[in-house]
Amino acid sequence: MEEFQYKLTMFGFSALCEDIEEVERRLSLYPDERYDLENGDECFLIDLQTREKYEIILNKGRFTIKFHN
Repeated sequence: MEEFQYKLTMFGFSALCEDIEEVERRLSLYPDERYDLENGDECFLIDLQTREKYEIILNKGRFTIKFHN
């Protein structure tokens, strides 16, 4: 049975991901134009172990996870 670490939500659609590499692969599939056309507030990542929520932002034409510093 697969164990998921993250829940990625982009523009109202969500996907369960096994690891951060899978999250980054999925982020690379979205065209950056979509961020301007749709609501960027609907882009976030949840760590299913800690329940931490991270914003997904558009940075230099790429979707990036904004980790807390």
